[in-house]
Amino acid sequence: MTHELRFLERLRQRVASLLHAPLSLVGLYAERKTPREQYAFTLREPYPIVEARLHRLGFVRNLVSSLKYRAYATPPETTVASWIRYPEGALASDYQLHLALYVGPDRSTTDVYAHWEPSWIRHPIRHYRATDVDAEEGIQRVRSLFETAGIEYAVVPAAERLGADAVGNSATASEPPLR
Repeated sequence: MTHELRFLERLRQRVASLLHAPLSLVGLYAERKTPREQYAFTLREPYPIVEARLHRLGFVRNLVSSLKYRAYATPPETTVASWIRYPEGALASDYQLHLALYVGPDRSTTDVYAHWEPSWIRHPIRHYRATDVDAEEGIQRVRSLFETAGIEYAVVPAAERLGADAVGNSATASEPPLR
């Protein structure tokens, strides 16, 4: 079912790009930078397989999310998808686990960024203002979910994921540890 909604993801990306400039004139946004500290891990799988795994873990595609981008990547890139998980269900959860997926350099890997934030359903203003966003909690939660499910991931140094030019130092040749 996740593949059936990809066209909506592409539509969300186009609409967000069109809306961002006029919204920014009045102090609002439709696009946001993904902070480096939200990097959780890299999966050695292309994003369509990762999306299927997320669906099985109880995540849902987040079609109302602002468009996320990595401005520090060379060249800048936007997410291929946004996913959320509500621990107590969509209507009962005060917080949500939000994931942003980025395609790896050779399209065979997927970088996952995570944060824990107020639910956009229960707390839309706090959510939009990005108050109480916790990268560490989001990373811990998504790693725990993947470890419990027996899904291997790697924590890859930024120089290897983004290139030395993006991080200001040289990449190392060592293989990242699997978890």
